Amino acid sequence: MALTEPERRKLWVKAGGRCTLCKAYLLEGNLTAKEVPLGEGAHIVGQQATPGSPRGMDSDLGADDRDKAENILLACASCHTEIDKQQVTGLLTIDELTRRKLQHENQIRHQTGLTTDRRTTVLRVQGWVRGAAMELSKDTAALAVIRSSDRFPLFMPAFDQHGIEIDLRHLPGEEEGTPAYYAAGRARIDSGVKDRLYEGIRTNQVHHLSVFAIARLPLLVYLGWALDDGVPTDVYQRHRRSDDWLWPTGGQDTQFTIEPIRDEHAEATDAILITNLSGTTHLKNLPPALTTCPAFRLRVDGDTAHEDIIATPEALSFLEKAIRRFFSNLEATNKPLQRLHVFGALPVSAAVTLGRSLKAADLRPKVVLYDLTQSGYVQVMEI
Repeated sequence: MALTEPERRKLWVKAGGRCTLCKAYLLEGNLTAKEVPLGEGAHIVGQQATPGSPRGMDSDLGADDRDKAENILLACASCHTEIDKQQVTGLLTIDELTRRKLQHENQIRHQTGLTTDRRTTVLRVQGWVRGAAMELSKDTAALAVIRSSDRFPLFMPAFDQHGIEIDLRHLPGEEEGTPAYYAAGRARIDSGVKDRLYEGIRTNQVHHLSVFAIARLPLLVYLGWALDDGVPTDVYQRHRRSDDWLWPTGGQDTQFTIEPIRDEHAEATDAILITNLSGTTHLKNLPPALTTCPAFRLRVDGDTAHEDIIATPEALSFLEKAIRRFFSNLEATNKPLQRLHVFGALPVSAAVTLGRSLKAADLRPKVVLYDLTQSGYVQVMEI
């Protein structure tokens, strides 16, 4: 009985197209470098229970099972010929050949499994920003992932088949940014991240994350803080120039600096961080109660603040490094610090990255976030 096509396919796949014994690649000729199938099916227990069939009489394996992939190893012609010679049958026994077959197939499966899983779980956070909505559909996120990275989008199963989505729309008080609005927004984020995303991480379904978010800045920072910093994450944003979520090609890898703009005091319990990336905030516009606090400013090197200041994923990585260095130095030089007050304007990706950096830094002082209203900056939450 000949090896059937399904069994032949199983044999080649499990062996990875290489000789089980010498590991030679079996789909390329040495003489012409052409793709030539050189693999042969070598029986462990001979095809016939007769003296002329190598190892054929050393087992009571049934005739139907002798032409199954489990009894055959993929081999080059040289190895196949050698193991069937009478002189080596006592050395290369059924047990030894079976052991080598299983070892080879396990190695192939393990080594090919080391290739990074190119799927990424998509998290979408849908919100209104002062009554304005932007399109952020499942298709939009999928297109951005495929075109902007070497990954493929994975939408974890949900009742609507749209994956993990946190809906911050229709929350009361959004227009005014009331305390109730921010409390409800935090609760929605906590529920979406802890109930859906963390469960996916715990059950080994989430290995990489792609974040798409629309929300007011304090909630974006809180979202970044709520995410598990142990999961590799790509953060996307909508670009004003192109009006889409794809990272532009040929964008500038911008560098960032966090510098003191008001005298530092080693004994200060409060400090200020102004984030001037997508807009400009001045010290004179901050709450009067903070007029004596040491202050720092996050700015872009060699450019002015604008909405598309984060033009590449690499620029976002540079920003994250600058923020983490700042927090590390802040902890070392300002021991009594209890509160860091954060103001300013950030693109979506930078706001989420700021939150993730807070989580990674595990800061001792509380981080106080503010929202800009018609009457000025108002404290809305602490992290």
